[in-house]
Amino acid sequence: MKWIEFGKKQRVKDYKLHKRFILDENSFLYKEIYFALDKGLDFIANLGHSTFFIFYKGVKILTDPFLSPHIFGIRRQKPAIRPDLLPPMDYILISHAHYDHLDMRTLRRLHREAVVIVPENVKPVFGMTKFKEIIELKIFQSYKDKINITALPVKHNKGRSILFPNTETVSYYFEINNKSFYFGGDTAYFDGFKEIGKQYDIEIAFLPIGGYEPTLLLKNVHMNPWEAVQAFIDLNASFVVPIHYATFHTIPKFVKIEAPLKHFKEEIKRKNIEDKAYIIEPNSVMLFQECN
Repeated sequence: MKWIEFGKKQRVKDYKLHKRFILDENSFLYKEIYFALDKGLDFIANLGHSTFFIFYKGVKILTDPFLSPHIFGIRRQKPAIRPDLLPPMDYILISHAHYDHLDMRTLRRLHREAVVIVPENVKPVFGMTKFKEIIELKIFQSYKDKINITALPVKHNKGRSILFPNTETVSYYFEINNKSFYFGGDTAYFDGFKEIGKQYDIEIAFLPIGGYEPTLLLKNVHMNPWEAVQAFIDLNASFVVPIHYATFHTIPKFVKIEAPLKHFKEEIKRKNIEDKAYIIEPNSVMLFQECN
């Protein structure tokens, strides 16, 4: 097994111990991704939690990469593709520095050709891990290259640890050619969605739906499925992709109690907007041609 790393070779002990939670070259997900890449087909792949691989018009984007077998001892509900098996990315978007959205074990195993976009005060978290470029964006600040990316506000707690207490949290609006995207990362519901919807013309909105129980503790940092649907309406986006579900939960017993995707599907049916939702479950791929 070969890891892409500068300096000392990465140990693979962690992956050997959790091989049931890792997808390799023989997995259907791996074959789907590389078939689409080989044919030049535009797609969105849900790699679990908030980690999505977007390939559109030759541009490769990875969001909030977390592909480790577990977090703080909590194992994944579904296995993750091995990070080094992904192709080199053009851009990696990180919404905030919480461990389930910025995972150094994953980042150290990815190819390093990518430009990494992060919120303010997050760059120091990377330490000596080198990428092509790491760019911090303040809220409403933009980066323009092959794609246009703007950092936007969310309602979520900042900070990573006592070593990095001031890392900020953002969402992203970005455009690739003629298509526009909004990546919500991790957020509670707030009125800011209405303002974003007024200012930006969003085609596909990636919005978190899980991790909201127990509500008393998490209502100010995570949306529930009903709020996510309202956020989609507020954003005035054309389509919604639910994210941040069916992978982990801070309190494991609430995973089954929440049933975020079930409630999300019920709510979009109640609102009569089922045709506006792209349901891409973890470890599956949706071709853009399937959307038209």
